[in-house]
Amino acid sequence: MKKTKKLNSPLLVLVILSVILLIKLGVFRTLVYGEVSWLRLVAIDFPVFMLLPVLLFVVLRRISPLVALIYNLFVSALLVSIVWYERYFQTVPSYFDLQQGDQAGSVIETVSLLYAPLDFLFFADIVVYIALFVLYWKRPLAMKNRKKISVAAIVLVVLSVATTVVALQKPILDMTLFAKEQGFVQTQLVQAAQQNSASAQMHLISDEELAKLKGNEFVPYTEHDRFGIAKDRHLFIIQVESLQNFAINQSIDGQELTPNLNELLGDSLYFDRMFQQIGAGNTSDAEWLLHMSLLTRGLDPTVNYLNGSPLPSLVNMLNERDYYTTTYHADKLEYWNRAELYPSLGFDYAYSSDEIPNEDMIGLWPSDRTMFEFAEGEIQEQIASGKKIYANLMTVTSHTPFEVREQDKYLELPEEYVDTYTGNYLQSIRYADEAVGEFIDFLKAEGIYEDSLIVVNGDHSGLHGRPMTKEDNELMADLLGHTYSLKDRFLLPFIVAAPGALESEVNSNFGGQVDMMPTIMNLMGIEPQAPMVGHNMLQYENNLLAVRYYLPGGSYITGDHMYLGENARYPERYYDFETMERIEPEAEIIEAQQERALKILNHSDALLSNFLDDDEETETGEES
Repeated sequence: MKKTKKLNSPLLVLVILSVILLIKLGVFRTLVYGEVSWLRLVAIDFPVFMLLPVLLFVVLRRISPLVALIYNLFVSALLVSIVWYERYFQTVPSYFDLQQGDQAGSVIETVSLLYAPLDFLFFADIVVYIALFVLYWKRPLAMKNRKKISVAAIVLVVLSVATTVVALQKPILDMTLFAKEQGFVQTQLVQAAQQNSASAQMHLISDEELAKLKGNEFVPYTEHDRFGIAKDRHLFIIQVESLQNFAINQSIDGQELTPNLNELLGDSLYFDRMFQQIGAGNTSDAEWLLHMSLLTRGLDPTVNYLNGSPLPSLVNMLNERDYYTTTYHADKLEYWNRAELYPSLGFDYAYSSDEIPNEDMIGLWPSDRTMFEFAEGEIQEQIASGKKIYANLMTVTSHTPFEVREQDKYLELPEEYVDTYTGNYLQSIRYADEAVGEFIDFLKAEGIYEDSLIVVNGDHSGLHGRPMTKEDNELMADLLGHTYSLKDRFLLPFIVAAPGALESEVNSNFGGQVDMMPTIMNLMGIEPQAPMVGHNMLQYENNLLAVRYYLPGGSYITGDHMYLGENARYPERYYDFETMERIEPEAEIIEAQQERALKILNHSDALLSNFLDDDEETETGEES
């Protein structure tokens, strides 16, 4: 009898799986990197993803279709997660970002804004795996053509190891560009290897050298403009979720977006050119920059690598001056490792969802109004004790996807803005402003407004990524009177009110989030006890900022220009910072500024290494 070929040949099954995986990776590269590059796909991406099922055949000599089905679901879910992450944050995630399943609840509402019908194609091949499972679930595919499969396994191992070794020799300047050229899995391995290296290079520089790198002449701290004019005042810092600078003094149909903050400007210094500098830690990075004046790790949240030692923070300096220090956030302390961060920063007490009532819910959290009302009760008791107080209050209602209830919508938006991402953002910011205004009214009613230094700042941008459709960008252009640009996205407000000591003033010195702490310290008459990377924005006009993670590696910003390095989708770009018009790159100027920016990054990394676990120190000089 003639022998018939059966479909349960492992070699034939592997060929089928290989074709499916190649197609899936091709779609993935198109969506994330904007191109396929079949050579890189076949030589770099494909081997590491195909290696596991092939090795299972070789080692076990058989494999269950159920195992193949589970592996397929894992790969599909991983690729879709990366696609969604890149659409929102416009960079590929690190292995840390992908393992934050316990924090998914804080961003789950955004998923509906990120998926596209094409994404379901990643799971279309599940039909093939189910068919294999139904046909062969009682008899796993047995080893045949062992020699051919063993050869395939050896080739895949060699390619996977070789491409990883090559990638390990290169620095990660930009996560997405590196993943495009070296492979996503290889990028994660390189990142882990670099972060676990204990060979951090120390590149400390003096305060005088640091000022010079930024284009300034160093001035002793006690000689700075308005040093100590808010000494011994209560300090209230209000960090508003996703608040971007364009919202300040902005109106739509005659309605102010931030009427209460605009009123506060009458007693305030308003710094209108403060640039976002957070990394993968997002809001927790904003807290770090505010309280430490050191740059973040960039690719990973800084707070996850602290060694637990006390930090030379703004909080601890206030503790030494007999302040009672607290922080308020209507979320779990476990998110962003705040349970470790806050004791190191020195807060006397951290109020979280454990104490803040789970009431008046908007989205996933208690409303900002609930948080402020709870804080007001605590502050009354603290004031009664006779101590000076520092309260760090963080809002959350204006978190993406910016949905508030009908009764909390204070704006009557034009029809074209209703139920759009942009319109929802404007409503949520208007709500946050109302909650902040009510808290300021509380300070006035308690008679402590005139005795306080009140700071309001945004933690990071809100309008960005895939949720910003063509329609949303057109709405923003209509609102602003110009094209919505990277400058509009990354500039955050920094408002410092000292009633009776400060009058309405706009300061347009260019700065970043790292400069907030030195500026606050100057007004409070506090001299630094440890080196800082930021500087007092009242004293220094020039600045040079390097931004990790949210801009391509090698990027920097001055008060005059913005240089963006090459990334996976775009070549290098150079902008006039005032007009945001493209200008021709000047190679000599760019190279000189990049060298200065890298020295500042290395200096910050060297300072940061003192507070990280020994086996988690950053290998400085490798990424910018």
